[in-house]
Amino acid sequence: MSKKISPLKLAKYIANLSSKKKAKDILVLDIKKICSFCDYFVIMTGLADVHIKSLTEQIVLSVKKEFNKIPHHIEGEKYNRWVIIDYIDVVVHIMNEEAREFYALEKIWSKGKIIRYDRKDKKNTK
Repeated sequence: MSKKISPLKLAKYIANLSSKKKAKDILVLDIKKICSFCDYFVIMTGLADVHIKSLTEQIVLSVKKEFNKIPHHIEGEKYNRWVIIDYIDVVVHIMNEEAREFYALEKIWSKGKIIRYDRKDKKNTK
């Protein structure tokens, strides 16, 4: 049986999970007032191609197991430099350091609101 989860809670869940899996510079960005295609971005840096692949797999498997929710689309898995996991309301960007610096999503979407998530508060993830 699947559990209902709001887009905000899904974004926080993914951020917390990614933190436990050693993703760096994790940012949850509320962009619903300035974006027509989703409500939240979760942006993070993976340390290497294999780390990005591992983060992608862990997010997809954990979200499916916990909430019976599968991504609408995944892009970038071939090279694992910038992987996008699209859950419609939440879009996850897992980037290597070079791609993150070059594309600077935080600057492009700077009118979005940064959402705090507590890495240690497990109540925040469900």
